[in-house]
Amino acid sequence: MEITEPINPKEMGDLFGSKNERVKVPPYQRRFSWEKENFEDLWNDLSALEDGEKHFFGTIVFLSKTHKAQSINELDVVDGQQRITTVSILLCAIRDHLKEKHKYEANRRIKSLRESLWLIDRDGKEKGMRIVLGNLDRESYKNLIKSNFDEIENGKIKEAYDYFYEKINELDSLEEIKNLHDKILDQLIYVSITSKKHTDAYHLFEAMNDRGLSLSPIDLMKNYLLMKSSKEDNLNVEKIEEIWGDVIKNLDSIPDARRPAITFFRQYFMSSPILGIKEKITENKLYDPTFINIINESEDIKALLKDIKKQSALYKRMLTQKIERFDRSQNAEINKFLRDTKVVSKTPFTLLLRAFRELNNPEKIKEIMRMANSLLIRRQICDRNTGDHDTFFNYLSHNAFEKENPLEYIKEYLRDNSPKDKQFKNYFKKEKFRSNDKTKYILSKIEEEHFGSGGKEVVESRYKVHIEHILPQRYGKNLKELWLDPFNIQKDEHKEFKKKIGNLTLLEESPNIRASNRTLKEKQQYYSKEKTDFRMTQQLVKYNKWGKEEIKKRSKNLAKKAVDIWKL
Repeated sequence: MEITEPINPKEMGDLFGSKNERVKVPPYQRRFSWEKENFEDLWNDLSALEDGEKHFFGTIVFLSKTHKAQSINELDVVDGQQRITTVSILLCAIRDHLKEKHKYEANRRIKSLRESLWLIDRDGKEKGMRIVLGNLDRESYKNLIKSNFDEIENGKIKEAYDYFYEKINELDSLEEIKNLHDKILDQLIYVSITSKKHTDAYHLFEAMNDRGLSLSPIDLMKNYLLMKSSKEDNLNVEKIEEIWGDVIKNLDSIPDARRPAITFFRQYFMSSPILGIKEKITENKLYDPTFINIINESEDIKALLKDIKKQSALYKRMLTQKIERFDRSQNAEINKFLRDTKVVSKTPFTLLLRAFRELNNPEKIKEIMRMANSLLIRRQICDRNTGDHDTFFNYLSHNAFEKENPLEYIKEYLRDNSPKDKQFKNYFKKEKFRSNDKTKYILSKIEEEHFGSGGKEVVESRYKVHIEHILPQRYGKNLKELWLDPFNIQKDEHKEFKKKIGNLTLLEESPNIRASNRTLKEKQQYYSKEKTDFRMTQQLVKYNKWGKEEIKKRSKNLAKKAVDIWKL
């Protein structure tokens, strides 16, 4: 193994004080994604440091390119980009605080911070940023360095900056801020390992994981893939890095998704006809043995990776509801179904990844989504084991499309694993529904299917409306006087009935806020045709009272409608 420098502890100031070394986060690395707990840990560690103490910040692995004299030496970060980026964000927060609060008395310190963040030539001009992030974060980080805060797209970067800036504001004096800066550069130490060979760098990364370093399955998969590719004479490791970078770019650019890369790879492995994996893949199995076996057994790693890239682009379009495969009308309907599926559960996306491969008929794809949503709503309401769902859709991915009639096969299989109508109806009317998007979806489907859309596209408006509790949720003096006593509802009965489907409806945001805990008659003013477009809500104006029997009766009525909507 060829290491270009001794493995010795270094101070963070060595990294941020070098005259002509630039740190680059390669495009195949993931976006900056540290959470608040990570920021807090770093801040607390720095705050606890006494004079002369050191805090070990871990090992950072670099890949060094050929260094030409008189030029900038670029180091690719194999491991450590999250830590390096976080420190630079903290330095930005110190710089901006000093510029705003202590511009004149801290002029030298501000100059030092500028030199930590930029490479400066002999004339004092900026040659470029000291740290260059990957494709997706490059502009966000550049805007941070330039203090263009409104143009930072990565919310994690802005969140880290805001956290540190607020903490620095809490410090009592300029001396405390200078002391913090000194701690970062002089007392925060790390072990730097730099290699000139891809293979050695990836081996180091693997060894660090074997010694207990906590790494995500995606980081381990990336490292194993690149390590394997670097050993193959017929593979260009830079090209493999580029394709992997495109995969990560597709997945990390999915907005409002929790760990999209892990979810995608699980579902890709369970759906891919190339791999033929006929078992549920959990996160614990994702890297070892699943990914390792796949790469070791693959006869064409590059072709496999291209397929993963293609499917990751499809996955992004599905999760963002931007399918453009068919005509405008069909695309709109499919994207509407996808939005529903995302709310109900992401588990059917395993089957959908396969369906979009196998089918070019939009009606069949829509029917698969409808059936999957029906199964999941029924099982969720009836408290069936959700752990089986991955197994269901993995099985269908590898068996349904070999049949003469895939849709009929899927329907029969889902029907066999679905609660029957009677059970679903009974559970539905007794269920306690939460105030979340899934409940909005359920109410809006009932509105759409049985009451008409009320002059608007209900599914679209679902995200602009509130769930209205006719019998108000919150217990208090007004509730007792205006609702419980007049309609003979006990306190424990209020807790039982307030979340039943019969007590819920949809209402636009503004009237919902105004209706709040008013009397039934006052609420009904907001339920009128003049105030709301939702017809299920308009029907509520006919009631003279609203008690347990009214809620029971309406729950029963809506349960009958649910059986018809989510049928198999």
